[in-house]
Amino acid sequence: MKIKKGNKLTNLVLYLIILVLIVVRFVYLDRFPVGTSHDEIEYVLSSKTYFLSGVDLSNTAFPKSIFQTKTDGIISFLPPILLAPYFGLISLNQFTTRFPYVVINIITAISIYFLVKKLFKNKIFSLISLIVFLANPWSFYLSRTASDTAFALLFYVLGILFILESSRKKLFLSFLFFILGFFSYHGAKLILIPLILVCLCYRFFLTKVKISLKTALVFLMSIVLVFGIYFLGNRFYPESINQSRSQDILFLNQKLIIPIVDTDRKASLENPFKEIFINKITVSSKIFFQKYLTAFSPEILFFYGDNRATYRFGQHGLFFIVDFIFILIGLINLYKKYPNKAKFLILLVLISPLTTAISTVETSVINRSFLLLPILIIFSSFGIFTVHKFISTKTNRFISFFILFSILLFSFGKFLVFYFFQFPIGGQENNFFSQHVIASYINRNKDNKIIVVDPQNRALFLEAVFYSSKNQKDILRDFVEKQEYVMENVIFTNECPKEIENNKTYIMNRSMFDCISKKENLKSISEEKFGGPLYFIVNDSLCSDFDSVKWLRFHMVKDYLLEDLDDSNFCKTWIKEL
Repeated sequence: MKIKKGNKLTNLVLYLIILVLIVVRFVYLDRFPVGTSHDEIEYVLSSKTYFLSGVDLSNTAFPKSIFQTKTDGIISFLPPILLAPYFGLISLNQFTTRFPYVVINIITAISIYFLVKKLFKNKIFSLISLIVFLANPWSFYLSRTASDTAFALLFYVLGILFILESSRKKLFLSFLFFILGFFSYHGAKLILIPLILVCLCYRFFLTKVKISLKTALVFLMSIVLVFGIYFLGNRFYPESINQSRSQDILFLNQKLIIPIVDTDRKASLENPFKEIFINKITVSSKIFFQKYLTAFSPEILFFYGDNRATYRFGQHGLFFIVDFIFILIGLINLYKKYPNKAKFLILLVLISPLTTAISTVETSVINRSFLLLPILIIFSSFGIFTVHKFISTKTNRFISFFILFSILLFSFGKFLVFYFFQFPIGGQENNFFSQHVIASYINRNKDNKIIVVDPQNRALFLEAVFYSSKNQKDILRDFVEKQEYVMENVIFTNECPKEIENNKTYIMNRSMFDCISKKENLKSISEEKFGGPLYFIVNDSLCSDFDSVKWLRFHMVKDYLLEDLDDSNFCKTWIKEL
């Protein structure tokens, strides 16, 4: 009876922790991250334009958008279409934009619970996996980012879950989810066939519930058929997604490889082996493995986060430092107790960084190696489960859980302090906060004409449309039709104005400072941590009547909900004197 009471108490505590972790996902959802990235804007506004006009932001209609799009991020068509009814009917802001991605993240957590339960038949282990996923920094990031990665992760986890089932109906569901994942994210396309091969090999060789050779071949050939039809379809469209993305693939980018080979050969003394050991194959292989192994870097996983500036945490890893210990313990003990299932998971780990490895666009892990997240979560969770069982032999079972989850929740609390109170300052421009401020400044100017000068004028225009509180639907319809960067009385350009007119306000990127002929009486939108100007404001028409300072040291959480600030507080907080 005591054991049953202990089980009930343990389960109750686990469910309570899960509830708390879900609730925390909605805390400050309207203000952190402090802005919305350009890729997120492309997806959200494309959802809106699909609903309004049946086309994406580049005026490309479905189904043509499967193969071709002229959006800056060359976005996948599926996430915007799936969310089109939602984004089409609601008004856009940071909370409404992130809300569906929190829901997707929670569904992914539940899917991982069922995947672990299917593989290991252990409810406590499954619950721990769900909790560890909800507490994980990488997962928390994905829950607040309007990206295609969240869809691909959910669909691939569901695909793996259902391919482990024996019924044909569930195999069909697996096929469906793998295809949905394939069309959700361009990075997911490259690992689809390796993923299918790993799953089928596990079902054919390593599990008791085996799949027949005929069924496995039919499943694989169906996937290959969809894969082939997609890439064949791209050949019928000029400037197709494949053509646009081909230079992002390491082995197809000769412009990247050839100069490195030439440089390395010129830096070598003459010898008969130069062409054998210094060539396109050796150079591209070296780059491939360097990028591949980066996905397992402790610096990225446990200390600083992604290498790419847009996604980098800077002061926190994608996992907690304590996860390093739990992952090792989990992997070793998983292999001892479930060797075949451990081999399956290890193979999934090995294919996960392939997209990171073959991409030429910097070295990024957080999105491209997304499949690494759930597998490392399972290893870490089994580590916690193993340590719990060991401690339970020395003390009470509930005390064992209390000790382990105190460590986990302390780590999670520490991450939340970083994410909510340090990252908004240190990672201000990771999320283009200065452009959020510009959008708010524009919204507050009712009639004054504004010229925004920025090398990325399209991206800044879309940021302003996203945050716009006026005629958003009309602005989007007009933009889709004309592809002009004009929003009522505001023009967005990447060229210096011929002259500065006194009756117009100019907002200029600091890289275009030379456009400003008159250098006095300027205001700025500044980098928060060090106070340097990011944008200059000429002929300010909004904040002249309010006192402002050169640099404000302290900010409050409420300051980041720009839309709720009155003009006075907005100007005093975010528009600086020079």
